[in-house]
Amino acid sequence: MNYALRNTLILSVLLVLVILGFLLGNTSSVKKIKVIKSAYENNLKQLNDLKAANPDMENQDLFIQSLKDLEKKVQRESKLIPQKNDPTITYKYMLDICDNFCPDMKFNFIYNRLSKIENISFYSYTIKGIAPIQSFYTFVYQIESQYMLYVIESIKINEETKDDISSGNVSFVIVLNAYFEETATEIGDIPFRKLKYKNVRYDPFYSRIHAPVLDEEEQEFLDIYSSGMIGLTPNKVFIKDRIGRIHILEIGDKVAYGTLESINWKEQYATFQLNEIGVIKDMKIYLNELKEE
Repeated sequence: MNYALRNTLILSVLLVLVILGFLLGNTSSVKKIKVIKSAYENNLKQLNDLKAANPDMENQDLFIQSLKDLEKKVQRESKLIPQKNDPTITYKYMLDICDNFCPDMKFNFIYNRLSKIENISFYSYTIKGIAPIQSFYTFVYQIESQYMLYVIESIKINEETKDDISSGNVSFVIVLNAYFEETATEIGDIPFRKLKYKNVRYDPFYSRIHAPVLDEEEQEFLDIYSSGMIGLTPNKVFIKDRIGRIHILEIGDKVAYGTLESINWKEQYATFQLNEIGVIKDMKIYLNELKEE
């Protein structure tokens, strides 16, 4: 084999190897590009979906502010477990609530036991005392609404009376659990919230159903029980009272302890709504006849 032929064969073999290497490398690169492109398209789709669900993300400042607002909301509505809690801390915490929100709240503080559920420990206490119903309500509301995690296990309340007359106070017994965990929030980092003052909506011990009570103001109006209907139209009724006076009433007009509610022209009666004992009842008066439902 002459020198020129040998060199040609060697160059040909090298060229073939280079072409094969290029083809193999190109195939591998194409596969990598496809994988990268697929991942990019998937990430782009997720980003677009996220933007569609959260329009604020288009505006970075607005998005950051939204996150801060969300964080504040979580803080406002969350309960925090402190790293440490003990009878002294809890007793002072109860006194802080009373000093700030219900100073006329008086109670005895009794330690029950120390218990543990998995990694979370808690002390159990009994709080007993007497307080105005508004102060008691405020006390319970503050325990439930402050950041520190206290759980009221049970509440017992009784109305305080003297000679069968309510004193406006209640005696109460509260069983309270105070939780803590070594890896939780430091107690100094748990703020004491200045919550708005809230009034109790109604006194649960105040009876709204009562025996009939004479009301001088109500006595000035027409007494339905001692009267009779002598005539009616679709819009008016004519009532004769016990001394012979004629009263002309329209729907909504006042009578003793109630009002004229409706007129049934077809069946010739009028309906009055009365409330004498804390319960509203309907009374029907028929023409020339007295009937009660």
